[in-house]
Parts: sequence; structure tokens; C-alpha cells
Amino acid sequence: MKKTFQTKLGLSIGILSWKGYESLFNSLKSYEKNGLSDFVKEKFICLPEYSEEGIKLAKKFKYEPILVERNLGILGGFKLLAEKMPRGPLLLLENDLELIENRDIVFNQLKRSIELLSLPRVIQVRLRSRKNPGEPFVGLEKYKNYWSSNLISCAKRIFRPNKAKKLIGTSVYHLNNPENRHPGIFQDLSNGFYMVSSSFLNWSNLAILVDRDEYLNTIIKKAENTISRKRINGFKNIEIELNSNWWREQDRFDIVIAPGLFSHNRLYDRGY
Repeated sequence: MKKTFQTKLGLSIGILSWKGYESLFNSLKSYEKNGLSDFVKEKFICLPEYSEEGIKLAKKFKYEPILVERNLGILGGFKLLAEKMPRGPLLLLENDLELIENRDIVFNQLKRSIELLSLPRVIQVRLRSRKNPGEPFVGLEKYKNYWSSNLISCAKRIFRPNKAKKLIGTSVYHLNNPENRHPGIFQDLSNGFYMVSSSFLNWSNLAILVDRDEYLNTIIKKAENTISRKRINGFKNIEIELNSNWWREQDRFDIVIAPGLFSHNRLYDRGY
């Protein structure tokens, strides 16, 4: 018998989808199948350069469409999405993040994630699956290049210690017990949840739980005010702008890494 959830979780879902409707349909179908859509009341999809196909998908799966005539890029899209969402915890997703866990795991992991987000220094809870994160995962390959047990990796750590340091947090996606390989860096929060300082792990846009006001007032504001030459299709993307000394200095923030629920699964071309 299908289990029903009478209690709604205290979060809102926001999906950014610039084109890529094949991926969006696949993701929304997985949210329906695995219960995510059942126990979250407020659900939104931001559709820059929208088409009727995107509107139909939003309505089919009972998400409120946020319609934008032009492309806003990743930073602009997520900013508008968050501004349109209610205060409190926001689960922010891109259109190609498939939900791969069952209803019970989804409910319990999100419930725990909301609790951990309320800790004083926590800036985001990352919900990309540790065991099946999907491709591409550039950071994971960089971690392996710097922290494998060979002479080349050892040399890279010696000559580029700061680069090696900021990759340590990514080990949680490669090792079952990252605290054994990197003692003193991770806090084991039990049941597969870890916490690590922003000194050791970059900001990520993929499958994150954030507080709306802190996200807009701290993260988005900082990304907007940061001068960066590298752009994605001519737009800022938050990850590039926050890959900075400001993010890492003095252990500014804590990041919680959950066991994870979502796998990156891009179908065909999503437009960028």
C-alpha cells in the first residue's frame, strides 16, 4: 500500500529550468514517484525563455510557473526564483536532478536537513547523492587528481597546497569515511550526514537546501557584487563568483553534506 504523508515538511521547492524539458519531465516524474511533491506544499518552476511545453509540465505536476521572457543565467534565475518563494528553507534544484531514493528516505532525510540548516553557521545542506552523484562531477575528478596515493598527486599537494585544501571536502563523495583520510576536517553528524567548513568545500548550486533570506542577502548579494571574467553563456553562475578567499577565509561558513537524494541526469540538450 502506498504510504501517504499527512504532515507537510516546512520547506518550499524551487526548480530553475531554462529549456531542457526532457530533463525536467524526467525529474518531475521522479519527484512524483518518490513522494517529494506530496509532502511539500509550495512548489515553483522558474522558466526563462518559456514555452508552452514548460508551462504544461509545470501545471501537469502542480508546480507554480514563474514565467520570464528572456534568459537570466544561473545567478539571475535563482535570484528571481528565491524572491518569488516564501521565507524559510528552500530546496533549490536545476531541471536535471533526478530523485533516486524512496519516499521514506526522502521524507526523513529532508526532515533532518531542515533541522541541521538551523544551526548557526550552516549556509547550505547539500543533497546531491553521495553514492550516485551523476555526471559530470568536475570537483570529484579534481579531488582524485590531488589526493590519490601516487607521486603525481603528492607533488600537486606540495606545490599547490591551497588548491589541495579546498578540495578536501569533496572526499565525502568518494570515501565512505572521509574523516579517516582527513582527520580533524569533518564532523560526523550520524546517519551519513557530515559537516565541513567552507575552507574545504566550494559553494554548489546543485540540489541544495538554504534559508531564503540568508541566500538572497548573503550569497546572491556577494555573487552579484563580485567581479568575474569567467561567465556561463555570458552570465554569472554563483559557483564561480564564490570560489574566492571571501568564501574560505576564517572558516566563514559550515556546509552539511547529506547522504543525498538527487543524481545529476541530463537528458539531451537543456540549452546550456
